[in-house]
Amino acid sequence: MHLDTERDPDGGWYDRYVRLVDEDGQVVEDLGKEPTLDELRESERKHGQRINLWQQGLVCYECGNQINDRFSAQPDGHLLCWSCATEAEGEEQGGLRVNADPTKSVLSESKLHEKSLCDYVINVATGCRHGCKFCYVPSTPAIDNRDQMLEDRADVNDPQRDWGNYLLYRDDLPERVHQGLEDTDFEDWKKTRRGRGIVMLSSGTDCYQDRRAAQITRGCVQELVEHGVPVRILTRSPNVTRDIDLFKKADGNLTVGTSIPSFDTSLVSAIEPNAPPPQARWEALNEMLKAGVPRFVSFSPTYPTMDEDDIHEALSWFSAINPEVVFHEPINPRGANFDMCVEALEEAGMEEALKEFRKLEDPKKWKEYAVDQIKTVRNVAERFDNLEIHTWPSRDLVNQSTGEEERVFRKMRNEVSPEPSLNGSN
Repeated sequence: MHLDTERDPDGGWYDRYVRLVDEDGQVVEDLGKEPTLDELRESERKHGQRINLWQQGLVCYECGNQINDRFSAQPDGHLLCWSCATEAEGEEQGGLRVNADPTKSVLSESKLHEKSLCDYVINVATGCRHGCKFCYVPSTPAIDNRDQMLEDRADVNDPQRDWGNYLLYRDDLPERVHQGLEDTDFEDWKKTRRGRGIVMLSSGTDCYQDRRAAQITRGCVQELVEHGVPVRILTRSPNVTRDIDLFKKADGNLTVGTSIPSFDTSLVSAIEPNAPPPQARWEALNEMLKAGVPRFVSFSPTYPTMDEDDIHEALSWFSAINPEVVFHEPINPRGANFDMCVEALEEAGMEEALKEFRKLEDPKKWKEYAVDQIKTVRNVAERFDNLEIHTWPSRDLVNQSTGEEERVFRKMRNEVSPEPSLNGSN
């Protein structure tokens, strides 16, 4: 399918009717005049096919120039050519500062193969509306080295402190992924032992955090699936269930996971203020189970408030959705993000949790907690016949360990996650 445009004889040069037509030229859907990006992307989803928006006769809402390469959209969805998009000032939308993301990269090599997650990442936006206090992303070069861009595009003064208040979308990413994959020689495709050539969406933002992000994600995933590229999706959002039809087409070469650090709703809500509740995330994975889509759980970062009973409860829920793997990592108190966790608990008046978190500011206490929690999670998992735990001890923990303990942790860091899917066919 592709778009077809026809000028309105009673209108101006840029006044056009837009229709979706099939290979035989038959009209599949009449999209009227000036369809929004939301309408165009939803039309893709309704018909189950990608629609390339480049060179289709669509025009910029601001200047009337034809959309021939990069583009974005206004918050209301009207299309903008790249020139107008890069000149647009950020706007407030639901308490969030939004704009177009000028990032040139499409698919980036990633060190997350060290965690057995992927070799490449695609991020559909810069920023994230969830605003999780522990999030490490604002301290990474992808954010930390772009202070001026973030200030110009979204009036960001402190990327870490403002995390959760800004979001820059990469609306044309599906078109750019398509072009990139068409030009790719898969003989040169990087495949490490632990990364297995997997592409993950997303490591730096939640790829299903809202409808607009979800639309970008669907287009990217559809291109990856059609090219036989193994895909890992990580999200906290139940919106992921909207694309089950697409996931099933991957024939097992795709896995969907969600992060659930705890089922203590009050605690999670304090630390992940804008993210969906843990139970809603679990229900999304349950839908994946019913649909036969491979799934995993990111049990991280787990909290110092959790005892053996809490861990058993969480693993019981995970067992019920029969995941291929449960990734586990204890929380690490380094950096400003941990300080923000402490502040959030203080503001929420959660004195007991606050006391446990503050203990971790002592490196010795943190090591004791991390070692104990890793052992507890792995021991409790043995009570279930369908749980495989992939533990990720941080480098700090390894460096603070000696003897047999250090050897065990280094071995864990070098293991490949026990997932039978995601071998890739490209």
